[in-house]
Amino acid sequence: MQLVFEVSEAAGAGSASTVRKVFDGVGGVIGRGSGCDWVIHDPSRLLSSHHALVGCREGRYFLTDISSNGIGMPGSGERLRKGQARLIEDGDVFELGMLLVRARLMEPAQPFDEQSISTGTPIPDDAFLGLDPLQALDLEHQRHNASDELAALSTGVGELGAWADRYAADREHVAIPCRVEPVREMPAVEPVAMATSPDEVFWIAFAAALGLDLGRLDSAAREALAIKVARLFRLEVERLQSSLRTCEQLQGELATLPADALRTAHNPLRSCIDTDAALTAILDMAQVAPLSGEQAIAQAHRALQVHQVALLSACRSALRNARAAFAPGHLLACAEFQEAAPRWSADGARWRAYLRHYRRLVADGQFDERPLGSDFARAYEEQVRLISTLHNDYPG
Repeated sequence: MQLVFEVSEAAGAGSASTVRKVFDGVGGVIGRGSGCDWVIHDPSRLLSSHHALVGCREGRYFLTDISSNGIGMPGSGERLRKGQARLIEDGDVFELGMLLVRARLMEPAQPFDEQSISTGTPIPDDAFLGLDPLQALDLEHQRHNASDELAALSTGVGELGAWADRYAADREHVAIPCRVEPVREMPAVEPVAMATSPDEVFWIAFAAALGLDLGRLDSAAREALAIKVARLFRLEVERLQSSLRTCEQLQGELATLPADALRTAHNPLRSCIDTDAALTAILDMAQVAPLSGEQAIAQAHRALQVHQVALLSACRSALRNARAAFAPGHLLACAEFQEAAPRWSADGARWRAYLRHYRRLVADGQFDERPLGSDFARAYEEQVRLISTLHNDYPG
């Protein structure tokens, strides 16, 4: 598609010769400057040196205002927006200063010498070289006298190829059929299981040990979880050691059996000095480990449970013994109350007998720092013995 601009002076400015410019598939700059693609001489100097820009995209032409005076359209009174391309249609008239520019869109005229003439078969270059009439008559006579069988024997093998090369351009190509090998069914290949990476094997075992599903976590989240589990495990071991030491101190205050009775003598949580040594022994990193990590932790928690249950039972026994010691029947059976003969006032005699009984207990040392003497310790040890006989899986 060609764009043809026809330019003439505006009405009232005098007649002028028509100026034409053809844009054939390309754009350009319109103005009165010497560097423009279309230079228009304007004595009024209303036309800018670079007034308009013609663009061509996908076979369509566009006009863009790049001037200082603007571009108008006399037919509609519209003015082009500066810097914004407008589609050019056939018959549009643009006002550039004092000049009117009419746009026409035309198909390019094809030269006569470039027009192709379609023929059934191409004419060979040597078609008019052999125009001798005598030779033509001899060839015609030979063609009538010769049979098809003799002509087939005398025909060269290469004539078919030459004919095909000469007339192949105007004929349809047809593929020669050929034998097709039968399709052989390929044996079904059993899907091969992808080998699990070592990292994936570790995370599967780690999730199974925790009892959690880690499939929804990515690699970074799994690593953060493993670090958190290790930190919590160290804190648990540290607090468990502290609880065992507190339990041992309470047993010493209550004059009960030592820690060996709780079968924790060989437990690394009790025997190790610090947390690092206990972790080394529990995780089977020490050279000599009497108990495995599972056995050591289970035994330590069981010792704390035994201590709590035995302490409760001992308190109940001590309370019962205290009530029995101060019961009226028990006091009357004491020697102090037997020696108190009732004289003028029986109540006063019994009170004085109670005071003598209390002083004797104090003098005998039965009211020491240990709560309620041996009754508490005896009940505590008996409860520990009963509970310990129920758990013999982790020998100490």
